[in-house]
Amino acid sequence: MKEPPMKLNTSITQENVDFLATSNNINEHAVEKVTRYLPELEEKTKAFDRKNSQTTLALMSLTMMNGHSPYRMLRQILAEVEKRKGALVEAQVSHAKIVKEITDFQDSEDPILKAEYRQRCIGISTLEQKMNGSFKDIATLIDAYNNIKEKNGIDDWDEEAFEKEEKKHHVRRAFELMYRNSLHSTRPSEATIEYCQQYGIHPQVSFTEVAKYILYSTERINRNVELHSNDLEDFLDEMAEKYYKNADATSERLFGKADFATNDYMYKTVTK
Repeated sequence: MKEPPMKLNTSITQENVDFLATSNNINEHAVEKVTRYLPELEEKTKAFDRKNSQTTLALMSLTMMNGHSPYRMLRQILAEVEKRKGALVEAQVSHAKIVKEITDFQDSEDPILKAEYRQRCIGISTLEQKMNGSFKDIATLIDAYNNIKEKNGIDDWDEEAFEKEEKKHHVRRAFELMYRNSLHSTRPSEATIEYCQQYGIHPQVSFTEVAKYILYSTERINRNVELHSNDLEDFLDEMAEKYYKNADATSERLFGKADFATNDYMYKTVTK
């Protein structure tokens, strides 16, 4: 029969604060304030046991450099989950070590070991908060993963499906950078011009398309139309659909074929 996990008292208590404030040089008014309010601060810290909120993780981490490409966001989710899995694997070793040390020190009357016992209690509390944050992040990412698949009608996917969408993603990204350049300095950067050429988009065509969209948007804003950023995303989607085959012509020029990616090298889902 499996034994239940040992319950450890790792919270900040009156006893812990009093023990830390053993010197006469410690300000008693500050100790009193810490004793009264630190438990509440410790409790509220549990809400911030990870670097990002669910909102930041979903709307920023998954779209950074990926745009609104569903397959790119799915791949980013895999990378984010992998990072947190690695952190959890390392944390479980540290956790086991601290639990053992707490068990060894908790009944000691030696003042040094009692101090180390309290140190371990604080340490394991902090570690468990971080572990909990990693679990919550992974759960949030799983929700995002399922939502993206459902939204885009993706039943299953693999490297082959990802590769098929890559040219369209990069064409869309080229227009996105052209738009940003045009707002920032009214002219494209050398990097954006090169990006356009790499995926078969004539830089002047991209610049003209973006200039027309900016003018159209300005006219609507001047008429007090409240534009949402989705309007820009729709424009970028339209440009991707209109010009993604240009990348095929570039591939033919460079490699003699439109589809140069070799399926034999790709991971493909096994059909049962």
